[in-house]
Amino acid sequence: MTDLDIVRWTETVLGIVTGLALLHIALPGTRPWRVLGRAFVKTVRSRSRLLYLAAFFSILLFNYLYLVWEIDDRCTRWIGSCNGGRDFTHLIYGIEGDVLARVQATIACLPLTWYLGFVYVIAFPCLVSVAIIVFDHLGDRRGLAMVLIGYVVNFLFVLPFYIAFPVRETFVYYKQSVAAGGPAVHMLLDDIHPKIMVAYRVMSGVDNCFPSFHTSLAVTLALVALHGASRGFRISFGILGISTVLSTMYLGVHWICDVTAGLAVGVLSYVLARWLSRRWASPEESHG
Repeated sequence: MTDLDIVRWTETVLGIVTGLALLHIALPGTRPWRVLGRAFVKTVRSRSRLLYLAAFFSILLFNYLYLVWEIDDRCTRWIGSCNGGRDFTHLIYGIEGDVLARVQATIACLPLTWYLGFVYVIAFPCLVSVAIIVFDHLGDRRGLAMVLIGYVVNFLFVLPFYIAFPVRETFVYYKQSVAAGGPAVHMLLDDIHPKIMVAYRVMSGVDNCFPSFHTSLAVTLALVALHGASRGFRISFGILGISTVLSTMYLGVHWICDVTAGLAVGVLSYVLARWLSRRWASPEESHG
């Protein structure tokens, strides 16, 4: 087994444990593995649930094929050929300069890297599935609809930018374009293990930065979680949402502009998800 295989298996195990822990926090008094088992049985027995699940995974599949078939690279090369051989990262760098490099150099420490690396790589991918299971278990159809709609709307908002406005990740830009000797942004996940980002790269292109999808989706889910019945659900998603936003900049992935745009997309996606989910509102919500 290679180091990359070990990293992938470790991430899978940690993801399962984290998902179960979040379910336990969000649904106090329940046994998370039983909640997960019931959700699985209900899904297998329902054609409509299987269709929703297929729609959910179709976005992940599209994102994977978009990268594997090198559609992302071809679009970037075409944009570069029309823009003097450059993408748009230099515009972002022209606005921000070395702010992130200086902040990262000041606050970087291994404990913070471990925590924010865990949030970015392990906890964030659990948020959507946990939110879906929680609202489904509670029988909250509007909450469930807001999660699914918010997820789709976020993706539809950011995809055109990833295709037509390529911006490289901060550590990649510094490695390729900024002269050595000055402040630089580093990929801090490499301090934990150099294969972590290699494993993660399967679902993430190096120039799919603006807006930050991590930021936008985390913000949408944190806002949707405010509709949850459990205090633990609301607090845990709020903490993980804030931590996700910080992790994108601290670890050396996103620019401040990416995160700012991601915040706007996340709030707008939540507003649209709440509006589009009105048909599933309970009578109390409808008259509130």
